Amino acid sequence: MFRATRALFLILLAASACGFATKCQEAVPIPVEAAVRVKKFADGTSVALSPKGNWLAYTVQDVEKAKPLDLDTYIRTGISPLASGTDIWVEEIGKTAARNLTSGIGDNWSPRWSPDGRYLAFFSDRDGSERARLWLWDTNKDELRRISDIDVSGEGLEWTRNSRGLLATSRAGEHDQTVSSPRKSGSTDQLQHPDGPPSSKVLIYKSDHQTAGAKQEPRSDPWNLDLYRMDVVLVSIDHDDSEIIVHGKRIASYRLSPDGSRVAYTMPKNFEKPGSQQVLFDLVVVDVATKQDKVLAKDIRFHFDGAAFSWSPDGQRLTYQTGGTEERNYDCYVVDVQTGATRNVTLLPTTKYLSILKYGAPTWDTNGESIYFLRDGTIWRASCTAKKAQLVGQIKDRQITQIITIAGGLPWRPGGNEETVVVTHDENGKQDGFYKFDLTTGQSKKLLEKGQCYRCANSQTHFLVAAGGTRIVYFAEDAEHDADLWINDAAFENPQRLTHLNRQFDEYRTGAARLIHWLGDNGEPLQGALLVPSNFLEGERYPLIVWVYGGSLLSNQFDRFGLAYSGVLNMQLLATRGYAVLLPDAPLHVGTPMFDLATTVLPGINKVIEMGIADPERLGVMGLSYGGYSTLGLIAQTTRFKAAVEIDGMGDYMGFYGEMDKNGSAFGTSLSERGQGVGWMGGTPWQVRNRYIDNSPVYYLDRIETPLLIVHGANDPTVAPFLGDQIFVGLRRLGKEVVYAKYEGEGHSPLNWSYADQVDFCNRMIDWFDLHLGKSRSGETVEPAK
Repeated sequence: MFRATRALFLILLAASACGFATKCQEAVPIPVEAAVRVKKFADGTSVALSPKGNWLAYTVQDVEKAKPLDLDTYIRTGISPLASGTDIWVEEIGKTAARNLTSGIGDNWSPRWSPDGRYLAFFSDRDGSERARLWLWDTNKDELRRISDIDVSGEGLEWTRNSRGLLATSRAGEHDQTVSSPRKSGSTDQLQHPDGPPSSKVLIYKSDHQTAGAKQEPRSDPWNLDLYRMDVVLVSIDHDDSEIIVHGKRIASYRLSPDGSRVAYTMPKNFEKPGSQQVLFDLVVVDVATKQDKVLAKDIRFHFDGAAFSWSPDGQRLTYQTGGTEERNYDCYVVDVQTGATRNVTLLPTTKYLSILKYGAPTWDTNGESIYFLRDGTIWRASCTAKKAQLVGQIKDRQITQIITIAGGLPWRPGGNEETVVVTHDENGKQDGFYKFDLTTGQSKKLLEKGQCYRCANSQTHFLVAAGGTRIVYFAEDAEHDADLWINDAAFENPQRLTHLNRQFDEYRTGAARLIHWLGDNGEPLQGALLVPSNFLEGERYPLIVWVYGGSLLSNQFDRFGLAYSGVLNMQLLATRGYAVLLPDAPLHVGTPMFDLATTVLPGINKVIEMGIADPERLGVMGLSYGGYSTLGLIAQTTRFKAAVEIDGMGDYMGFYGEMDKNGSAFGTSLSERGQGVGWMGGTPWQVRNRYIDNSPVYYLDRIETPLLIVHGANDPTVAPFLGDQIFVGLRRLGKEVVYAKYEGEGHSPLNWSYADQVDFCNRMIDWFDLHLGKSRSGETVEPAK
């Protein structure tokens, strides 16, 4: 996809970044240290725009400073692994340069502006306590201060309307003990042995079936829902005091009502059925003054975050949209807070899209009489009094992915009329866009669409509208340029970049992305994102690395910087070393995931060879997590690959099914049976025994001829390290060429490992491919190892 407008944009961007310096044009490898030593917008946090729209605050994570943290540490400290090595940066838009407000002291994340714009609240452990606490920046005094000694959870922060208090969640007191040493996880008890000596550390797990004749109730929860158990605390910024609004409940998401008198929250109760990841939630409202709560709706199917609900402008009603791994209707409901009366205001048939598709909460109209929601990439309106929702409109050849809202969650109307702005996705061109959309007529007009991704940043907030609705702040990135924050006017005619986190990439010519098409062996149309080498010349053939993840349409990452991930798994590391990289679509079907990998991915490789780009004698494959499984699944079926790297994956469905966390939860069980929208086995090993065997590469290790590098974190809580051990032991026993790099103290995914281990992993991965695919560190061709 090389449109003239996109090419012009990239040339202008390169000019502003490098001044067309000679070094910017050189096709030289990006050093591993430069790629790994990145600063990025911290995952899972937010960007904050002050009420007047003049101050911007955001969280930046320094990967070199970040420390590996595990779940137990998060429970104990309130510091998420995603918040390690973070700082709050602020800038007065158009007046002052960005500055590091927190100066690298401790971890600092999730900024929130007070409604009056004077204070910026955030989480931090900068006091040396190694606990998440609440801190404020007073803009009038340019002063930082801690406002409470309460240990907070480090997630969920909301101001009261008078700017004098903050709502936060806390695991204080008894909840530390309850969560870190849970007595119950699904159907299992975890207890210290009551009869053992004081030094005994034995853990006892029991099923629900404890007495003869008791009814057998199969259970296997994929994770411990007590991780959500906490208090909601109201903290004063004027006095070192607080009050508990909600005590000891499981809380997924919460929101304060517009008048500040009530808090609504979603409470995850239980998993809907054995082998499923679908959680059932209750929607609860609590009166801030009396602390009396009321369950408004029960057993709702939500996505994992339970966040698809919102308050009406008058605070008298709530609306929510169902979702999750088992849902197919995505209906919207309106609940009267006083009476508890609940109405399905949509009554629509089953959607054609997989339930894993996630939209935000429904959006209220200004008068609070109607809601707008998204379904199948189109906008719908539902009246609180009418019986059925009505289609407002759609945009030809585009999916509408978000309605941009202002403070209070109402649609942004930059012209003051019925026209709003929506975010779209072009499935054919794999690009995002901004469109003007008339909520009365359904007519639309393109505002900005330049081969970029605006929703790739893993942030709680992607779009911020300034006061008065005259400007918008958003993320933008593409395959060749890292994510940064930009500001634009309401007509999207004057874009200005606000941040420039990783200037080191300006010095290197990066590989360009192409969108390619092919047919799978079953005739299914498929696509892939192809990153060509930075020194690419038509007519030359290059070694090809396939980054694979079964069940995903990786072509959708076409406009993500480096295609796969940032930092350690940025595919530009390979593209600037003379490799082409393919991210193929690899749809799977229940019962045949391993076979499907070959029928979808291998024809994609053939396409790149037919294009004259890939050297058929120099093919490599790699993948992370389920991509690790996918890597093993491919090399067990073909000898075409000359090198493979399998990262934190598994090759034994039965072993994965039976792995168990310390608290008794069993993630692999749900993932195999019904997880991620569709469990690829579609049943238990006792129902479909042969599927577990037929789709496990461990039973085909004797067929593997591809030299394999296995990489695994020794503390991986998602894919147990024994599953990496198993593959190595088997291949070693067979005399195959295999190397196993197990990183002590590291968890699931090199993306969150320590800086030193990330650098080691990168060098090890590059060396492995260079050795077996005939590349040197400089990108020059060398003789492959014999």
